[in-house]
Amino acid sequence: MTFPDNMTRLYAGEEALRTESLRRIGEIPNLASHLHMIEQAMNLFQALLPEKDNPDDDQLTLGNLGIRCFNALASCAKLSLSGYYQAAAIHIRDVLEVAFLLDYFTSDAALVTQWRTLSDRDRKRQFSPLVIRQALDDRDQFTGQKRRAAYEQLCKLAGHATPEGAVMLAPNPNEKTVHCGPFLEITALQAVLSEAALTSVQAAGSFRLLMKADDLEAHGVRLNFMHAEAEWLKQFFGHEPNHAYLSELCDLYSKAQQE
Repeated sequence: MTFPDNMTRLYAGEEALRTESLRRIGEIPNLASHLHMIEQAMNLFQALLPEKDNPDDDQLTLGNLGIRCFNALASCAKLSLSGYYQAAAIHIRDVLEVAFLLDYFTSDAALVTQWRTLSDRDRKRQFSPLVIRQALDDRDQFTGQKRRAAYEQLCKLAGHATPEGAVMLAPNPNEKTVHCGPFLEITALQAVLSEAALTSVQAAGSFRLLMKADDLEAHGVRLNFMHAEAEWLKQFFGHEPNHAYLSELCDLYSKAQQE
């Protein structure tokens, strides 16, 4: 049986859109910055994975969550560059949910063991997205429920079937006409990539703290991520990096390389 002609033509169209998306990204520095941040997060997820024969079950469990984030970000990038913005945003919501979970784990290492060993019923009750968001807000003394708003926005636009989600299918954001199949819309591409970058920073930042990998390669990837994170946060949020701290880490890393 030959591959269906319509599928072949669809794939050709997707690849053409990807080529044009990359060309447009090359013309818009902000978009390239978001892709670079996503790449650095993915590098970190991959580099800090534990060995498969690692006896530490909690580390293996965390590694599985890192792989989930890596795959979701790769899928998001592939879909967004090929013109499937709503489908790409579904993967951002997945990374955001994992990011909240990883952040929760940084509060207490014992939480990883609990999450891994509880029954399905108890895990759903004690580690539901709502419970985790509330615990994080209480821990950080946040009162604006921004975590909830971010999660619900992704649910509304992509994760669930809603009338509002149709905006992700419109080639012209000023019109209500939707399109079946992929299309190029630079505002949608920028929105998806910027949100993916922000979410990847959150997830990878917690993953960096939770994983025990301590070889030189792992530390080098950590430093690369931290530098990229600092520059990205400065560029888009005006956060001035802690240059002294980063410089100190770089000096320690250089000395370790020379030993």
